[in-house]
Amino acid sequence: MALTVQELFEYSRRVRYQFALKLNELRWDQVEKNREASFYSMKNILIHMIDNEDWIVNWVIPGKPDQYSRRKSAEYTNMDSVLEHFVEVEEKTKRFLREADEKELGRKVSFVISTGRTFDLTVEDCLFQSFTEQLYHLGELIALLWQENIEPPKMQWFWNNPRQK
Repeated sequence: MALTVQELFEYSRRVRYQFALKLNELRWDQVEKNREASFYSMKNILIHMIDNEDWIVNWVIPGKPDQYSRRKSAEYTNMDSVLEHFVEVEEKTKRFLREADEKELGRKVSFVISTGRTFDLTVEDCLFQSFTEQLYHLGELIALLWQENIEPPKMQWFWNNPRQK
């Protein structure tokens, strides 16, 4: 049976949640410390991953990306606020994915990146973009955790396969 985008997102959600829980175990100053990474801190990287999914699923795909606004990272003052945001976005994503059929996944949307360049993508392509964005930043979080001698959560497919659990 072919892997579905819904299964990839469930895998992605499980792994991201484990990383969020791992960050929740750390002191807040460790989580928000500027590490000169892509979004500076582990907190901001996690928020970026959540916001990227929110932006693509709830704003780009429905055709209203100009209406999207994200909270400033400084507004997240503890991991509870980050986890609350995580849950809100995940619930919207789950709802969308439950209703997304083949016709919806094949629908074309306009995907405009920050440089202004526009790509005509299918909804499925947009979802894969969100999925791969998370993979890039998970690797970054792994490296930052290793720099602190902290073992990252298990992220491999065989530990998080949505078909097995």
